[in-house]
Amino acid sequence: MSHLTHIWKNRLSKFRDNPGGIWPFLKKRLYYNFVADRYLGAYKDFQYLNYEETIDTAIRENRSVVRFGDELFDMLQGIGLYFGNWRQRYHPELAGRLKEIISSEDERLLICFNPELILKTRKEFRDMGIPEQYQFWTNSKMFLRKYYHPHIVYGSALSFHTRYNPDLDFEKLGRYFATKDVIIVTSDTARFEGLSLGKSTAFIEAPASDAWDRYAEIYQEIVRRIKAGHLYTKDVLVMVSMGSAAKVLVYDLTKAGYVAWDTGQFFDLASKRINALGGRSAS
Repeated sequence: MSHLTHIWKNRLSKFRDNPGGIWPFLKKRLYYNFVADRYLGAYKDFQYLNYEETIDTAIRENRSVVRFGDELFDMLQGIGLYFGNWRQRYHPELAGRLKEIISSEDERLLICFNPELILKTRKEFRDMGIPEQYQFWTNSKMFLRKYYHPHIVYGSALSFHTRYNPDLDFEKLGRYFATKDVIIVTSDTARFEGLSLGKSTAFIEAPASDAWDRYAEIYQEIVRRIKAGHLYTKDVLVMVSMGSAAKVLVYDLTKAGYVAWDTGQFFDLASKRINALGGRSAS
């Protein structure tokens, strides 16, 4: 199957699963895509931490981390997320929870965006040789202004993404992990079998797609593991990689008094370095 055929197969799947998603998709491509740059002035008062500052703040202040990339605003507009073999079908309940989180002023939560991409104009993307990526950020430019708080300092969502942040300090992360009882929620946990990152390390298998369908089950399993292990709340760190549902999981765990990080593709892109942190040689 050619790359173009695969793209169109994914696109048709998202509209088959959610026919109503075609209207916000067409608005994005046929209208928002051409006017989004007009809204960049709304973000002049944003305050962002850089990659290193984001991780330093999360560690120093023992804060939870929730990351919002381009896909968030597609979901909020009613468009399901379909990338390669991964998907998260659109759910109104999930979209509603995401709006709640992105509007949060909870000081225990470090909310992260992508200023280095949201704030670029169409011309800047074209000058970088990646004009096709402009449309990924159209909905972010259009709608983020409805949810952000100018007085809050936000983190950078790509801090854990080693392609964007090749200088990610794994030794610093390792020292932090060593003080925690670590619970890792991700798919294909067998690749980390025997890994030890913290005082204790546990794994919970997450679905590779449509994680929202199993949200309640996964949340309950995390809490069960914490209680069964008699873990101190302040010592627990839950790291989650399960798409949009991860945002809700981090938020709900934070409200329950735990620290949780939405790490995105961290466990896929940095698996060798993560294994090395735990003293394992990656296969």
